[in-house]
Amino acid sequence: MPEKVMMGLIRDDGSYSCLPGTDESGPLPGCLPMDFSTWGYTIGAFAIGGFFGSLASKYLNVWFGRRDNIMLSCMGMILGGVLSATSINIVMYSFGRAFVGFAAGMCGSSVAIYVSEISTTKSRGALGSLFELYLNFGILLTQVCGRYMAFAPAWRFLWAIPSIIAFIQLLVMYFFTVECPRRLCANKKYDEACATLQKLRAGADVEEEFAMMLAARQRETESAQKQMSIWDIVSCKDRSVTWNTIIVMVIQSFNQVGGIGPMSVYSVGFFTNLFGDEVLASNISLADASVNIVATTIALIFMHKVGRKGFMMISTGGTCIASVMMVLGSTLYSSDGRQGIGGLAIAAAIIFTGSYSAGCGVIPWMIAPELLPMHALASGSALGNAANWACNFVINTIWPVMSEGLGTYSFMVFVVINLFGFLFMTFCMPETTGRDLDDHSRKQKEHDTEEVILDQKNKSDADTSSN
Repeated sequence: MPEKVMMGLIRDDGSYSCLPGTDESGPLPGCLPMDFSTWGYTIGAFAIGGFFGSLASKYLNVWFGRRDNIMLSCMGMILGGVLSATSINIVMYSFGRAFVGFAAGMCGSSVAIYVSEISTTKSRGALGSLFELYLNFGILLTQVCGRYMAFAPAWRFLWAIPSIIAFIQLLVMYFFTVECPRRLCANKKYDEACATLQKLRAGADVEEEFAMMLAARQRETESAQKQMSIWDIVSCKDRSVTWNTIIVMVIQSFNQVGGIGPMSVYSVGFFTNLFGDEVLASNISLADASVNIVATTIALIFMHKVGRKGFMMISTGGTCIASVMMVLGSTLYSSDGRQGIGGLAIAAAIIFTGSYSAGCGVIPWMIAPELLPMHALASGSALGNAANWACNFVINTIWPVMSEGLGTYSFMVFVVINLFGFLFMTFCMPETTGRDLDDHSRKQKEHDTEEVILDQKNKSDADTSSN
């Protein structure tokens, strides 16, 4: 978004006005005057909405299913976009941001589960990567539009773009998509599930795949396993599920906590302060958005070979090194005595963005269904997405204060965070590439069988000793 045009000017005496030359002849104000901290809170409103939307998705995914929940989120995005585009004050604009965030929180969790559940085991990684790829296309589109629509009243029409796209998505979801077969089986709609699976596999023989799906649901029924609530996971009712949920939450957190927000949302302002050239800063921002697409495409192609864990290690390690380079590039003095080595800072931005997109941008959206069993998926995925949005809010809200206080050393915070991420992925994250989504129920069946055998053995030993 063209933040300077929207923020306008606030003078020392407290009065405010739009930037000189701003067209204010229309029915809506040409700007929404605010200081930099308030601008940070309007960005944070999007993340707050996303946090609550993620928690709500736990119930919405159960009540409405993945597909219908995605369609509901499209309606929220349309409403939020219209509110933001027609806002007459900061409060109205912030509510619009929050509505879009709530819808994005609902959608993020549902899309990740939906893509995983309709995919084959081999194609799941590639299809999951498409989520981030199209997200990056959207970022690039908004960067380009923002550059050429950074004036009043054109900045308001920027909000028409996501609203229009959400409307198109709503129509496509309604007329051309189906509900997840696993979800339909869980609801005992077996005939519909079989027909849906057949449609997804485009005429291929699905008899074996459907039989395995039914067997997995049967094992869940036999074990009388109830749906786990968020409290069940938090209170460690099943330690294995709780630990895997923690892994999901950490991986989801690194979608935001490693510094991608400041690198994207605040990048133009950051590089303008560093180079004193807003056009150059905009070009760097566009280059970063292009690198996003290239890196995500690489991840899409090599996901099955490198693996989820491998890409997360490459990603967190790369962003850690890039953060060090950013500190050096913005702090050291060049040969002409000016602070900041431009080439090093630009290289740091490109390496950071590329490293992020290859792992932290992709893996979080496919990891929950691969680590969590069906009865804990809705709650665990909601907690993971809530962690993502909470980090989004914290980082993007405190960044203006952090940047002002730490100056060129502000990225040192992300050096430490990404180093922790690299160590966590190395020692704690399991490899899930190629894992069958129903492995959880199979392992639970094996675990239950082992417990029965052990109980019988103990009972036999007790009978022998009593005799």
